[in-house]
Amino acid sequence: MKIVILEPLETDISPFLNNDILNNHEVISYKIKSTKKDELIKRIDNADIVISDNTILSEEILSKDKNLKALFIAFSGLDHIDLKYCKEKNIDVFNASGYSSDAVAQLTLMFILMALRKFNELSYKNKVIGNELTNLKIGLIGMGNIGKEVLSLLSIFKNLTIYYYSLSRHYDIEKENVIYKNKEDLLKEADIISLHIPLNGNTINFLDEKEFFLMKKGVILINTARGKIVSKKVLIKSLDNKKVSLYLSDVFEKEPPLDDNYDLLKYKNVITTPHIGFYTKEAMKKRAKIIFGKLYKYLKN
Repeated sequence: MKIVILEPLETDISPFLNNDILNNHEVISYKIKSTKKDELIKRIDNADIVISDNTILSEEILSKDKNLKALFIAFSGLDHIDLKYCKEKNIDVFNASGYSSDAVAQLTLMFILMALRKFNELSYKNKVIGNELTNLKIGLIGMGNIGKEVLSLLSIFKNLTIYYYSLSRHYDIEKENVIYKNKEDLLKEADIISLHIPLNGNTINFLDEKEFFLMKKGVILINTARGKIVSKKVLIKSLDNKKVSLYLSDVFEKEPPLDDNYDLLKYKNVITTPHIGFYTKEAMKKRAKIIFGKLYKYLKN
């Protein structure tokens, strides 16, 4: 089979390429990332298997490769892959779910602490009194791998009440200060809301007019999930009227780099990072191990 590694996976993959399972297969690895359609189409030409990360692979690109049998996506979310086309053409799709749970959870905790210590207002000349992570109600929306890791990190802090909302309850995590709430009640009661749900047809604008109306005045909102989960139009209105006192986000409705005139960047009560929640050395190693492990199993079978 022809196996194309579409872009660098940002860790040393030579140990994985030296595996005997790959001996009878042609492996082509590109060292420079490209997002240009023509270049991507050229790279995947006649490939049986493509390994990629967060590069958008649309039907327009995928349909040019008539040999394609499987995609191995070194990423958790698959919203950048045309899954409908893959299903129609019986192209198997594998991801690296869980590789960045620790990294994203730690960024979430950093955001919480930055919000409470008012990092957006500080400078070396400007001393601003902050708050401690205590006696607060924190609402976690989504209780998958990342949500559970955030919960674990928060467990070291005293006198916190943690609400969580998920499509299914997780009775094993519930205790006196970890309480399941329905979506509406969590939004009404939480001082800090953190999003940890995937982007799909059911979660676009998951937080819209109705949801923002329910939130406490002055709520802190954290998004390390996906940009389109939050209605930007309603978010901007909520920032203007201070319904949301601070919005901290690693994600946007499009992938960074953002234009200098991107509307959210002008707000003093917005803190952004350029989608780097997953981006640690440890996570890059972990995702390579996961995705090549799945590749080996696929080739064996």
